[in-house]
Amino acid sequence: MLQNAKRVLLVFAAAGLASGCADYMNHRDTITFGVGNAVEANKAIQIEDPFPPEAQRTRIASDGKVIRRVVTQYQNGGLGVVQPSPAMGANGASNGAIASQ
Repeated sequence: MLQNAKRVLLVFAAAGLASGCADYMNHRDTITFGVGNAVEANKAIQIEDPFPPEAQRTRIASDGKVIRRVVTQYQNGGLGVVQPSPAMGANGASNGAIASQ
């Protein structure tokens, strides 16, 4: 009877030691095995068509003047196009650059 009690105690001790690892496996900081390949799933969801029809359209509806004006306005913080200063007057006075709206 004492031999069986030792054997049962040994089995319970081994089961207790093995169950300590199970808690770590349930609370690890990774994706569970049932999810699948998360990277490929995200690619499939977020990338519908790598070359949409809009990328094939090369006709631009505006000319270079409009693009230049918009870029200059953006670079100047929304002040508009900075025009060069007017020619100096007879007395050498000049009022500098003018920002147009």
